[in-house]
Order: sequence, then C-alpha cells, then structure tokens
Amino acid sequence: MKVAIIGAGLAGLSCAHELEKYGVRPVIYEKNSYIGEQISHVSAILEIINRPIKDVVKYFKEQFDIDIKPLNTVRTISHHSPNINATIKGNFGYFFKRGNDKDSLKNQLFSSLKNSELVFNHYGDYIELSKKFDYVVIATGDYNFTEELGCWFERVTTYVRGAVVLGDFDINTLNVWLNKDYCKNGYAYLTPFDSKRASIALIVTDVNEKEIDYYWDLFWYTEKIRYTIVQEFKLKHKSAQVYPYRVDNIYIAGDAAGIVDPFLGFGQLSSITTGVMAARSIMEGLDYSTLIKDIRDRNNKLLEFRKAFNGATNKEFDMLMAVIGLPGIKQIIYDTPLDVVKLGSAILKKLPIDKKL
Repeated sequence: MKVAIIGAGLAGLSCAHELEKYGVRPVIYEKNSYIGEQISHVSAILEIINRPIKDVVKYFKEQFDIDIKPLNTVRTISHHSPNINATIKGNFGYFFKRGNDKDSLKNQLFSSLKNSELVFNHYGDYIELSKKFDYVVIATGDYNFTEELGCWFERVTTYVRGAVVLGDFDINTLNVWLNKDYCKNGYAYLTPFDSKRASIALIVTDVNEKEIDYYWDLFWYTEKIRYTIVQEFKLKHKSAQVYPYRVDNIYIAGDAAGIVDPFLGFGQLSSITTGVMAARSIMEGLDYSTLIKDIRDRNNKLLEFRKAFNGATNKEFDMLMAVIGLPGIKQIIYDTPLDVVKLGSAILKKLPIDKKL
C-alpha cells in the first residue's frame, strides 16, 4: 500500500509511526528543510483538560506505542487576574519542548521512525499525490488545503505574540494571566525551559497583526514584566469545525482538521491522536470520523468555555480566582477525576452569557 503524508508535524509523524507498525513505508512531504519549528517555546498538556486521561505520557505509550519524554512536570499553576493571584500545587501534567532541537517534541517523534521516507523542501500537492498514492493524509498544520476541499468552517481566529525570555523561573510552574484589558477574549502564559529561560506568550482573539503588538506592549506594562527578551515571535492561529474529515482517498489530520483546542489550545494530544487514527482507519477500514469522536466532542465542550470567557468581565475573573483559591474548591477541581470540561460545559450552556464568539 502506498501512503503519502503532507507535513512532518505531530499529526504527520504520528501517522507515519502508526503506519510503520502495519508494515507500510509512508512518504512524508515536508515544506521546510528540517523537522520542528523555527520558534523555540514550551507547551503544556494539562490533566484537567484531558480527563479521563490521567497521565498523557503513559497514555501515548500504552495506546500508541509512542515514547515521549517531557521537559518537566507541571506541579504549580499560578493564576493571575487583575486584582487576585491564586496558586495551586499538585500533579497537573507536563511541559514539552518545542522548536527544532533534538529533544523537541517533533524531533522525538521523528527519531522513533524506522522505515519512512522523508522529502524535505516539498509542500506536496494533494491533488497530484491522490492520483499516485492509495491514500493521502493532509497534516500541514494549516487550513489552506482543507479550505480548498470545502471542509473548513471557521470558529475562532487568534494572534499569538510571544518571546523567549531570561530571568529566574521555577521549572515546574505554569503562570496564566486573565485580563480583558490586554487579553480581550484570550489569555497569557509563561512556561519555563529551565530555571533561567522561559517562553511567554499572549493569545488574543479577533485582532489583526498590528493590534496584537499593542496588546503585547500593554500586557508587559500592566503586569510590570521585566524579563530580558532573546527571541520574539508572532503567529496567527485558527480553530474550525471541519467536515468531512475524509474526502475520497484524502484524510485530514492535526491542525489542518481544525482540532487546535478552542480553549487553552496547545492541541498536542489532538494532533497525535488524529494522526494515529488516520493510519488505523486506512489500514483497518474503520470509520475515521468515529475514531476521532472523543477529540471532536472534547473540543465542542471546550468551545463552551471559550464562549463563557468571551462574556466574562475582569470583575468576574477576580471572582473566579478567589473561588479557585479556596481549599475545598481547588481540591474538587484539581485533585479528583471529575470531568471538569464535561460538567462545566453543560453548566455554561445554561448560563445567560453572551454566546458570540
């Protein structure tokens, strides 16, 4: 069987890894001349978002036979609203290194491949490849091909402005800021590489490229941030409803399938899962949309959180931080297997909030 994969990102590499287990030698077309991302940063996978999965590293190994080594564990989450800070300690998940270093997440996946062909500096034409290969998996990380196929129905557009900074950091602490003045309907976060270097990012919805610069400066001024910047970046992200996920012999996976989380959107679990499931659908003849149903359902629930945040005020953010800091509440939220996303989305649907995205 001949399978082409367009994109050597998390979804594409996971798909190739799974296909190799079936004895298939896929051909991966990558537009860049390297594996990874130009921008160095640190992402996170939080247990509270992905319940009932408790340990995602163990899950990857047991379910997909993928060995991933995290950068560090997340043991502290510091929440910052305009007037209140709430710090919670526990076992919350993992940090992962992103970029093009050998130990970055994508390069770890790439190093696990044994029998895949990789073609660099080749964007891949899905129309031509669909004629030459039995199957094509689009895993480009963007929406261009998906939109051409008529499968892309946009939900949320965000700009990310970020930097790699120098300072003094706790390697196990995730910092999150919520403030309508500079985040609008987004948030900001800081994730450490080590005790002296971290990535800091601001995510703002429904702004243009120039406006994100204004909010970035306001964020630093408001929070009195004094870190030394060594690298800066700016990215545009889109989240969407994609349907169908398969057109003839063409599969859509990863961010191209619109599965960037619409809230707290790192999307790594979704990308890896859809890549693996595309391979299993191809090899076992199973319905792809059914295989990724859990991912689709979870993102729909997270969208309810996104809607609630759009209607929240800074006063309500302060109230939320005050509640999170209460001992009984934080234990229920963070120290139990309660599906907060499922329960919260059901509650939020009944609240009189602004439903506009």
